[in-house]
Amino acid sequence: MKTNKKNLFNQRRIIEKRLRPWLALRQEQVPQSGWIKAIRGALGINTRQLAQMLGVAQATLVMLEKREAQGKATLELIQKAAQAMNCKLVYALVPSEPFNDLDSIVSTKARALAADLLRKIEHSMCLEKQGGDAADSENQIDRLVIELKSKMDSRIWEPR
Repeated sequence: MKTNKKNLFNQRRIIEKRLRPWLALRQEQVPQSGWIKAIRGALGINTRQLAQMLGVAQATLVMLEKREAQGKATLELIQKAAQAMNCKLVYALVPSEPFNDLDSIVSTKARALAADLLRKIEHSMCLEKQGGDAADSENQIDRLVIELKSKMDSRIWEPR
């Protein structure tokens, strides 16, 4: 089945709009103790009480807090703990620095692929004594980036 490129562009535009408010939060760090323990402490709930709210043993809750702080807890368990404390787990994937949106990620990957492709072509041309200048190469890369992005060329995501 052929991928509908227009739908992919629209999907990216919609997702980028939804991600925009989250970009400011990407600088925030998870508390060293993890969110569950930090929020539990801020609310004045002890481990025995939260364990009862969750219907688990106190030792299970302590282990959950440790695993969350290590980045090893499941989203399902974090969500249950959040709900027990009248909170909501908010989850998003946002572009990491220095990217400000998904398009800049795609552009960077497309530029790397374009440069690789052009380098291979230029190598062949140099062997035939037909090499171009740097400005011409940059223009060719720019045009190739536009083409790769417009076609949503899957080679963009191939490892190099």
